[in-house]
Amino acid sequence: MSGPFLFFEKSYDEAIKAAGGVKIFDGSISKEEYDRYSPGASYLGEDGSIGYTEDQIKTYIIRRTNGSNIYIQLSGTSAQGKLNILQQEGFKQTITMLKADEITKDLNEKGKAILYINFDTDKSTLKPEGNDAVAEITKALKATPGLKVAINGYTDNTGNDAHNLQLSKDRAKAVLEALSSSGIDKSRLSSEGFGSAQPIADNGSEEGKAKNRRVELIKK
Repeated sequence: MSGPFLFFEKSYDEAIKAAGGVKIFDGSISKEEYDRYSPGASYLGEDGSIGYTEDQIKTYIIRRTNGSNIYIQLSGTSAQGKLNILQQEGFKQTITMLKADEITKDLNEKGKAILYINFDTDKSTLKPEGNDAVAEITKALKATPGLKVAINGYTDNTGNDAHNLQLSKDRAKAVLEALSSSGIDKSRLSSEGFGSAQPIADNGSEEGKAKNRRVELIKK
């Protein structure tokens, strides 16, 4: 490979790395792999997207904290070069916070309420939104003075089991302490953590993981 394509490749390589990109593939597509994906590919060759088997391909990723990662592919031959850019859609939070009356209703009708309480990443420190959720639990418990609840913490399956188990215990305890500080007698509360056990959604997606990172209030 020589001439204009090398200049094209070098220029983009430097620019992508300067923007935080990391190279994750450098090579060519085998005939077997091409034959596998090409029947279902919408765009091939000169139409962009996926190259031919003789193309030299470099693929980069620029990672974003919200999941909207950017993939960049450089491919070509000594006669031509192509640049393809793909951006993933970022994760969108669709889970809403339960209000006090909804918590009370779920506890009375189902015996438990599932809450999504925001903590700092990989910690048991409540975020401001997490404190807002605790305030709603407090209202529900103050409105029903005789009600006692167990606070059960759960995580997704990211990381090792021992760490997740301890994290879930710490988060449940943090909710208990926050409720106690808000005026709820500790005799009405207990806390326990179960790590990534008992998932309620598929851990194979970010949406599923978000649903599994939860706190459950169980009516005693």
